Amino acid sequence: MRTKTLLLTAALSAAGVATSMAQVFSVNAVGYVTKTIPASGFALIANPLIAANNSIGALFSPAAAGTQVFKFDSATGQFVTATFDDLDGAFLPKAAADLTVVPGEGVFVRNPTAAAITVTFVGEVPQGDLKNPLPKGLSIRSSQVPQAGTAAELGIKGGAGDQIFQWNSGTQRYATSTFDDLDNAWLPPLGKLEVGDAFFLSKQVAGSWDRSFNVNQ
Repeated sequence: MRTKTLLLTAALSAAGVATSMAQVFSVNAVGYVTKTIPASGFALIANPLIAANNSIGALFSPAAAGTQVFKFDSATGQFVTATFDDLDGAFLPKAAADLTVVPGEGVFVRNPTAAAITVTFVGEVPQGDLKNPLPKGLSIRSSQVPQAGTAAELGIKGGAGDQIFQWNSGTQRYATSTFDDLDNAWLPPLGKLEVGDAFFLSKQVAGSWDRSFNVNQ
């Protein structure tokens, strides 16, 4: 119940909106990824590239007045919120704006406007032997490389009782999958995670999501 309560809080009681979309425009070591935040809605997205500055203020500016970025703190179980102030032309408070969003993490973004908005991430594709720490309890996680796929296809390892909560921007609800150690699979299987999608992960025991990736593979 506590997990469900936290997740409902994470959803921020948002109304139904159009589905977030992603496009990748480069297969080179450096490229850009565009995410769409639906009108008057929320999206749970990731920064899949290594930018020159991975802070919330740098990644999401400029933005429409009132745009909010919510970064989840696994240690406290609370969100830290940065809101774009059009008078200052920056996300505030500064402490929240200075928080980073690196590949493998994710944030909720609220679009307060009546039209969809886009966020473009520009940077270097992570390569090599990559390790994404998975803390015990709730965290927001994403693929460290700009690839789409199911949990199984992306190699998200699970243990008995672990759960994935995949946000649907169209319904403003979560779809839930639990890891079954007898079948060694996430059940029921969830839909494909698009490039730049993030998800909530609940771990019974801390772990690591390891990948070996090269753009020339």
